[in-house]
Formats: sequence, C-alpha cells, structure tokens
Amino acid sequence: MTIYSHSRLSTFEQCPLKFKYKYIDQIETEIETSIEAFMGKLVHDALEKLYKDLNFEQFNSLKDLFEFYEKEWKERFNDKILIVRKEYSEKNYKEMGKKFIKTYYDLHKPFNHSKTIDTEKRIVINLDKNNKYRLQGYIDRLACKGNVYEIHDYKTSSTLPLQEYADKDRQLALYSIAVKKGYKDAEKIKLIWHYLAFGKTIVSERNDKELKKLEEDTIKLIDEIESCTEFNPKSSALCSWCEYKPICPNWKHQEITGQLSLEEYQKENGVELADKYVELSQKKKKIEDEMELIKQRIFKYCSKNDLEVIFGTDSRLFCKTYHNLKFPNKNDPLRTVLKSTLKKIGKFEEVAEVDVFKLSRILQSKKWDEKTKEILKNFSTEDTVQRIYVGKKYR
Repeated sequence: MTIYSHSRLSTFEQCPLKFKYKYIDQIETEIETSIEAFMGKLVHDALEKLYKDLNFEQFNSLKDLFEFYEKEWKERFNDKILIVRKEYSEKNYKEMGKKFIKTYYDLHKPFNHSKTIDTEKRIVINLDKNNKYRLQGYIDRLACKGNVYEIHDYKTSSTLPLQEYADKDRQLALYSIAVKKGYKDAEKIKLIWHYLAFGKTIVSERNDKELKKLEEDTIKLIDEIESCTEFNPKSSALCSWCEYKPICPNWKHQEITGQLSLEEYQKENGVELADKYVELSQKKKKIEDEMELIKQRIFKYCSKNDLEVIFGTDSRLFCKTYHNLKFPNKNDPLRTVLKSTLKKIGKFEEVAEVDVFKLSRILQSKKWDEKTKEILKNFSTEDTVQRIYVGKKYR
C-alpha cells in the first residue's frame, strides 16, 4: 500500500478531485505553488539554517538570516507562483516573511531552551502491527530537554487557532507516535506550534488513549481513500489557491469565460443559460411568495363565510383544512423514548418504514462492507436525478 502523509490525507478531505489530479493522475500544472506557500517554505528554510548551523557551533545573526532569505527568494521566485490577493505584491509577501523571521528570532534568541536533535527530520509511522498502514512526514524541528521531547512546527498562517483546534490537530499528533516509538526515554512529548504572524506559541500533548483513537481514525480514512471510486470536487474558499482550478469542472467555465471580452462574455451560451435560469428562479420565488399570501387570504375568506369551495371565472378551488398529530422529530430526545414505547407495546413494526433515501446514501458511501452492499444492491435500480443549485458567484 502507498505510504501516506498528512498532506495527502488533508488533500483528500479538502477535495477528493484535487487528490485524484495530484496523486493518482499526477497532472502537471502551469502553477508551481502559491505565494503564501512559497514565502512559508523560505521562512522554514531560514529557521532550519538557524538551528542546523547552531549544532555546528555557528551562530547566525538576524542579518545573516535575512541575507540567506533574500538570496533564496531572488533565485527561486518565478512567474509560475500564484498571487491570489492581487492587492498585494511580491514585495509585500517578501517583507512579511522577513518580519516573521525577525519575530521568531527576537522571541527565542539565544536559542538554547532545548537541544535540537534534527531539522526537517523524516519520520515513518506504522499505524498497525502488520505495517500495512504507514505514513511519512517531516518534523520542522525535533528537540529535547532531558526526557521531554518537543515537536516544533512553524506556521506562517494569517489566522491564529484556538487551543481546542491544536488539541485536535492530527499532523503533529501522528508525528508524536513515531517519536515515542523511536526514542524510548521519552517521558513526555510536547507538540509546539509557532504562529509567526502573531509571535504566539501554542502547546499541546496527547495521551495513549487519544493516540490509539487517532491511529484507528487514520486507518479508516486511508481505507476510505483506497476504496474511493468517485473523486468528486468539493468547493470551498481554498479553491482560489488551487493549481487545478483551470481544469476543475466546478471552475473551468469561469476560467474560460474570464478570458473573453465583455461582448463575447454576455453572448457565451453557458452564461446566457445561467442568467436565464436565475431570472426564472427569482420570478418563481416571487410567484410562490405571492401565492402563499393569496392562500392565506383564501382560507380567511372561507372561514369567515363558512365555505370549503370557492368559484372563479373558469375554475373552482377546493379548500381543505386537515388536523394532524405532530410527533418528535429525529433530533428530539423524546424520539428515542417514543421508539422505545412503540416497541414495548408491540406496535413499532406497524409504523416502521425503510428510509430509502438514507439507504441509498449509505450504499454510496463507505460505511458498510462490500458484501452487505452487494446484497442490498440486488433490490435497487439505478436512477439519474439532475438538480441545479443557485449560489453566489465568488472567486
């Protein structure tokens, strides 16, 4: 089986189609990376140099790190690097990176809080006894202070997460499994994130029970990926930074029409169809709202005049009022009590029905084993349903 990584798993969770493009089809794109990722990589490289050189008794001044950073930027920056936020320039991002390096440098000098074991250390994690499920990763900096080991991760993100998110983070927790197995003297393993944009450090730990659950959940996710046959696109705000946007079925039309002149754009068939559909949808909504108001007036009129049928010029309206009993919905705690009561009095089977919609969704997911699904598929026929959902346009 393929050796997975946190990045590989996260890509599938973010968008199954992106996962397919990147790891299965291995499609090369014109976009090399985003400016944020490029800047983040060079900041990581500068901090790696800082600690690697320290292990050889060479101390880098802030000026040394800036010179290294600027040299790398000049040599490696190219026009294949995507800048999504057009209001900011290459220079803005370059200066941000320097600020991040300075913030970290000023907070942590003389860098002797703990002993650096390695930087960009490759680790392999075995999730099961048979070594079938394996992951690899690279620790930004692995350090120790006595029997306390530290997994450091540098973040150049513009958002600062809450502690609860760090306590649920998968990446460093997975790395801690490998560190725990590799260093038998480890009494405690600290997961440490340095959020450079804020000069903040977030620390978390995991116990054995939590790590066991993480192993099980990760194995389930790998099984889901391995058995996946339909890699559907999943739109989100992250799409703006995706290198596969020009070929994605969710964005390809926008990419194509974005290159047209205004006159060509307005006459493009897809644009015309979309605009017409939205126009009719809005008219339909307006009519439905008007009909609801008329309906209320009709029943008010019938009640006032003791009527059940009213006549128009060429039609008549049958106006019926029904009184039904309303029971707890499936999210109501009383629903469980209701089901239990029906079973006790022997009436549950009379009102129980198979939820065919839910059954269909489960059979298309990975929840049940293949043998069970094959048995139940004998009772089904394939049906095609086409729906259109109207949403706001964004890039």
